[in-house]
Amino acid sequence: MNARLVVAAIACLGLVAVGLLACPARYEVDGLSMAPGVMPGDVVATQPFPAADRARRPERFERWIVDSPADGSALKRVVGLPGETLAIVNGDLLIDGMAVLKSPRVLAEVGIELATITAGPSPGRFDLPLTEVLDDAPFATEVNRTLVPVNDQGIAAVVRTATGVAEIRLTGGGRRVTWRLTPHTRGCFVAGRLDGRLVATAWKLPLRAVAGGRGCLPATPPTWAHEEAWPAGDADSGSGWSAEIDDPAAIVERVWGWRDVHYRPADGVAEWRLGAGSFLVLGDFPTASRDSRHWGPLAREALRHRLAP
Repeated sequence: MNARLVVAAIACLGLVAVGLLACPARYEVDGLSMAPGVMPGDVVATQPFPAADRARRPERFERWIVDSPADGSALKRVVGLPGETLAIVNGDLLIDGMAVLKSPRVLAEVGIELATITAGPSPGRFDLPLTEVLDDAPFATEVNRTLVPVNDQGIAAVVRTATGVAEIRLTGGGRRVTWRLTPHTRGCFVAGRLDGRLVATAWKLPLRAVAGGRGCLPATPPTWAHEEAWPAGDADSGSGWSAEIDDPAAIVERVWGWRDVHYRPADGVAEWRLGAGSFLVLGDFPTASRDSRHWGPLAREALRHRLAP
């Protein structure tokens, strides 16, 4: 009988230990370095079994809690992996001389929403304002910095069709992407210039509108449906993107612009060569972030916990 009690007690202790190990670690965010996706006062959580992160291989664009040389614990995004040469050129991040393309999901986290047009039932053309896009942000009016133009920008639209087949065209910078919409669907359509490419994708949304997060795009697919090189030397990012819908019965819920994160060098350094076991980590809002641009690359041991998506 006593032996059974001992076994049961050990089993209970084991379950408690596993539960404690599985519990995600939580951190309260201080500062704007990972805005707009993560803002001051937000509480972020790691994956279950955070202790196992020591054995996980960090992947590009994952967000990790790191041990910074100057600030203690910090939340940053992994952008450079061991053995790579990274550079910041015209706001883009180049890996071994090539701009690395963000997925739609990463763009949704790091991008910033621009001008919004509240549309309606009328079909036709919806034009975004023809204004120069700078790397300012509505959440950082007190951050003192010199603003610079952002090349990577685009357009998004949410459209709900009725009984007929409709067509939507997103146009900017002399380039156009076209989709045919099936009846009785609600979808999001995105196109723009991103990391030296023309990108576009579309996906279905729930028929009933749901509250969105802070991302510049709603619940997003993992890959681009269309991508092609933006012509070299063409500085026109297509400011003044427009959406055209040819179905008079379609409901155009919203049309808005977005821009990508614009990386900036710091302390006169814009290129890094990563050795074995070294990682480059950056903030999503560069002008309010202290990161590898200031500290240099981090060793693997400094990457402590990976955040849940």
